[in-house]
Amino acid sequence: MGIAGVVMMKVLIAGSGVIGTVYGAHLAAAGHAVSVLSHPARTDEVAISGLRARDALNGNLTEAAVSVVPAIGSDRYDLVLVTVRADQVTAACAQLADLAGEPTVLLFGNNPGGRNTAGVALAGRVRQGFPGVGGVLQEGVARYVRIPRQPTALETGSDPRLAEFEQTLRTRGFAVQRVGEMDGWLVYHAAFVACVAAALLRCGTDPQRLAADRPAMRLMCAAVTESFAALRHAGVPGQPRDLAVLHHPLLRPVAVGYWTRTMRSPAGELWFAAHCRHAQAEMRALAARVVVEIGDSPRTARARLLLQAHP
Repeated sequence: MGIAGVVMMKVLIAGSGVIGTVYGAHLAAAGHAVSVLSHPARTDEVAISGLRARDALNGNLTEAAVSVVPAIGSDRYDLVLVTVRADQVTAACAQLADLAGEPTVLLFGNNPGGRNTAGVALAGRVRQGFPGVGGVLQEGVARYVRIPRQPTALETGSDPRLAEFEQTLRTRGFAVQRVGEMDGWLVYHAAFVACVAAALLRCGTDPQRLAADRPAMRLMCAAVTESFAALRHAGVPGQPRDLAVLHHPLLRPVAVGYWTRTMRSPAGELWFAAHCRHAQAEMRALAARVVVEIGDSPRTARARLLLQAHP
């Protein structure tokens, strides 16, 4: 047993960008044995300096030495975190095809395609989740913030490894929510992210510029509202409650004001703009997928206007 009743696990991280760095550093700092799957040149740096994550609000640095492994080999892991962009999930899972034992493999990101995105049969149990942080890598350190309206999301179920992961995160100060309809939840969240990213792309991925562009902010919020309504009409379950309330048609001015303030603050860069800037192809592919999901209807006209633009 480890601290606070947490069972120590052997963890593998596939993807050492911001999300893999933040969660990997906190897992290792809590006493779990963390390894990172090699992906030069980033993991060359990790092999020397470890995983380092700094909370942008309070300045606290979490750092931990971890192992970098060149391939899966014969090692057995309890938990495997796949923390790559949506367009990289299939390739990352191909590297995990030879996993031994019965690990929990957590697809941990903006992945509206769900478990099928893995593309291969993986050992153990494939679960889904979504990180509750945003940030940017700067000189090998993940500078991040926790997102108050978006706690770390994990699918419901009795998986003991997910329970241990949740308990570790809570001891490290992360809020965690369990989601019963994770497949649908990821589709809704992808629609939200696609609309925000499309609005940012219209403004050169500059959150301050977006905050100052009132028509763009109104269009973004209208697009989220229309996308959510279309998904509900299509019978997609799992709508994120907080986002659904904020983007109710009657609360449009509230949503515009909230996101304007967010984009003007450091959160605009760390929650959204940094990732959008460095993953523009992923964001455009996500927008194209959402357009298909919401359908061609007068009720989705503003959403399609935003999402089908290619600045």
